[in-house]
Amino acid sequence: MAVLVVALGACSEATNGTGGISKHIGAAARDPSASEVDLGKLTSFGWDRFYVFKPGTSREQVCAFIGANRNQCGRIIRVPEPPEGHVFMIFGLGSQLTHVEMHALANGEFDVDFPDAGISKAAAIFRIRRSTSGNSELIRLEPK
Repeated sequence: MAVLVVALGACSEATNGTGGISKHIGAAARDPSASEVDLGKLTSFGWDRFYVFKPGTSREQVCAFIGANRNQCGRIIRVPEPPEGHVFMIFGLGSQLTHVEMHALANGEFDVDFPDAGISKAAAIFRIRRSTSGNSELIRLEPK
Protein backbone atom coordinates (compact mmCIF):
# COMPACT_ATOMS: atom_id res chain seq x y z
CA MET A 1 0.00 0.00 0.00
CA ALA A 2 3.13 2.00 -0.05
CA VAL A 3 2.69 4.85 2.36
CA LEU A 4 -0.83 6.05 3.02
CA VAL A 5 -1.50 9.47 4.39
CA VAL A 6 -3.16 8.66 7.66
CA ALA A 7 -6.49 10.32 8.20
CA LEU A 8 -7.60 10.10 11.80
CA GLY A 9 -11.15 9.95 10.51
CA ALA A 10 -10.47 6.45 9.21
CA CYS A 11 -12.80 3.85 10.59
CA SER A 12 -10.87 1.68 13.02
CA GLU A 13 -12.12 -1.60 14.40
CA ALA A 14 -8.61 -2.70 15.32
CA THR A 15 -9.46 -3.38 18.93
CA ASN A 16 -9.53 -6.74 20.72
CA GLY A 17 -12.18 -8.45 18.61
CA THR A 18 -13.10 -9.54 15.14
CA GLY A 19 -14.14 -6.69 12.83
CA GLY A 20 -17.43 -6.39 10.99
CA ILE A 21 -15.99 -6.99 7.51
CA SER A 22 -14.25 -10.12 8.77
CA LYS A 23 -17.59 -11.37 10.11
CA HIS A 24 -19.21 -10.69 6.72
CA ILE A 25 -16.37 -12.57 5.00
CA GLY A 26 -16.92 -15.54 7.32
CA ALA A 27 -20.69 -15.58 6.78
CA ALA A 28 -20.24 -15.42 3.00
CA ALA A 29 -17.53 -18.10 3.01
CA ARG A 30 -19.66 -20.46 5.12
CA ASP A 31 -22.70 -20.16 2.86
CA PRO A 32 -22.85 -23.64 1.24
CA SER A 33 -24.16 -22.16 -2.01
CA ALA A 34 -21.30 -19.65 -2.32
CA SER A 35 -18.22 -20.36 -4.41
CA GLU A 36 -16.58 -16.94 -4.08
CA VAL A 37 -16.35 -13.89 -1.83
CA ASP A 38 -16.40 -10.40 -3.38
CA LEU A 39 -15.06 -7.95 -0.79
CA GLY A 40 -16.47 -5.01 -2.73
CA LYS A 41 -19.99 -6.29 -2.02
CA LEU A 42 -19.30 -6.66 1.73
CA THR A 43 -18.21 -3.10 2.45
CA SER A 44 -20.09 0.20 2.73
CA PHE A 45 -17.13 2.60 2.83
CA GLY A 46 -14.89 3.88 0.05
CA TRP A 47 -11.76 1.92 -0.86
CA ASP A 48 -9.76 1.02 -3.92
CA ARG A 49 -7.33 -1.49 -2.37
CA PHE A 50 -6.81 -3.57 0.74
CA TYR A 51 -4.03 -5.41 2.51
CA VAL A 52 -3.98 -8.26 5.03
CA PHE A 53 -0.88 -8.63 7.19
CA LYS A 54 0.73 -11.93 8.12
CA PRO A 55 0.10 -13.44 11.57
CA GLY A 56 2.41 -11.98 14.19
CA THR A 57 2.65 -8.52 12.57
CA SER A 58 2.77 -5.89 15.32
CA ARG A 59 1.01 -2.54 15.54
CA GLU A 60 4.36 -0.80 15.04
CA GLN A 61 4.98 -2.73 11.82
CA VAL A 62 1.53 -1.84 10.48
CA CYS A 63 1.98 1.82 11.45
CA ALA A 64 5.38 1.92 9.71
CA PHE A 65 3.78 0.38 6.62
CA ILE A 66 0.97 2.97 6.47
CA GLY A 67 3.20 5.87 7.50
CA ALA A 68 1.54 6.63 10.84
CA ASN A 69 3.70 8.43 13.40
CA ARG A 70 3.86 7.29 17.02
CA ASN A 71 1.07 9.64 18.19
CA GLN A 72 -1.30 8.56 15.41
CA CYS A 73 -0.49 4.88 15.67
CA GLY A 74 -2.17 4.22 19.03
CA ARG A 75 -5.33 6.00 17.91
CA ILE A 76 -5.57 3.97 14.71
CA ILE A 77 -4.60 0.55 16.03
CA ARG A 78 -5.42 0.16 19.69
CA VAL A 79 -3.78 -3.17 20.44
CA PRO A 80 -0.05 -3.97 20.27
CA GLU A 81 -0.69 -7.13 18.24
CA PRO A 82 -3.70 -9.12 17.10
CA PRO A 83 -5.02 -11.83 19.39
CA GLU A 84 -4.23 -15.39 18.39
CA GLY A 85 -6.03 -16.42 15.24
CA HIS A 86 -6.39 -12.83 14.00
CA VAL A 87 -4.49 -10.52 11.63
CA PHE A 88 -4.69 -6.82 10.80
CA MET A 89 -6.64 -5.91 7.65
CA ILE A 90 -6.55 -2.38 6.17
CA PHE A 91 -8.36 -0.61 3.34
CA GLY A 92 -7.28 2.51 1.49
CA LEU A 93 -8.71 4.95 -1.04
CA GLY A 94 -6.19 6.97 -3.02
CA SER A 95 -3.62 8.08 -0.47
CA GLN A 96 -6.04 7.82 2.48
CA LEU A 97 -6.50 5.02 4.96
CA THR A 98 -10.25 4.37 5.18
CA HIS A 99 -10.69 1.29 7.40
CA VAL A 100 -8.64 -0.87 9.78
CA GLU A 101 -9.83 -3.99 11.58
CA MET A 102 -8.95 -7.43 12.92
CA HIS A 103 -9.65 -10.33 10.59
CA ALA A 104 -10.29 -13.74 12.18
CA LEU A 105 -8.46 -16.46 10.27
CA ALA A 106 -11.40 -18.77 11.05
CA ASN A 107 -13.44 -16.55 8.71
CA GLY A 108 -11.07 -17.35 5.85
CA GLU A 109 -7.33 -17.35 5.35
CA PHE A 110 -6.26 -15.31 2.34
CA ASP A 111 -4.06 -17.64 0.30
CA VAL A 112 -2.21 -14.88 -1.53
CA ASP A 113 1.03 -12.94 -1.20
CA PHE A 114 -0.08 -9.33 -0.89
CA PRO A 115 1.96 -6.90 -2.98
CA ASP A 116 3.09 -3.71 -1.23
CA ALA A 117 0.44 -1.79 -3.16
CA GLY A 118 -2.27 -4.14 -1.82
CA ILE A 119 -4.96 -5.82 -3.88
CA SER A 120 -7.30 -3.65 -5.91
CA LYS A 121 -11.03 -3.61 -5.25
CA ALA A 122 -11.62 -4.97 -8.77
CA ALA A 123 -9.35 -7.95 -7.99
CA ALA A 124 -10.74 -8.53 -4.47
CA ILE A 125 -12.83 -11.53 -5.51
CA PHE A 126 -11.72 -14.80 -3.96
CA ARG A 127 -12.62 -18.44 -4.59
CA ILE A 128 -13.68 -20.28 -1.46
CA ARG A 129 -11.85 -23.51 -0.74
CA ARG A 130 -13.25 -25.42 2.24
CA SER A 131 -11.70 -28.41 3.96
CA THR A 132 -11.97 -30.09 7.34
CA SER A 133 -9.30 -30.87 9.85
CA GLY A 134 -10.52 -32.93 12.76
CA ASN A 135 -13.68 -31.22 14.00
CA SER A 136 -13.02 -27.82 12.45
CA GLU A 137 -13.63 -26.41 9.01
CA LEU A 138 -10.77 -24.59 7.31
CA ILE A 139 -11.58 -21.84 4.83
CA ARG A 140 -9.03 -20.63 2.33
CA LEU A 141 -9.66 -17.65 0.07
CA GLU A 142 -7.77 -17.85 -3.22
CA PRO A 143 -7.56 -15.12 -5.87
CA LYS A 144 -10.09 -15.68 -8.62
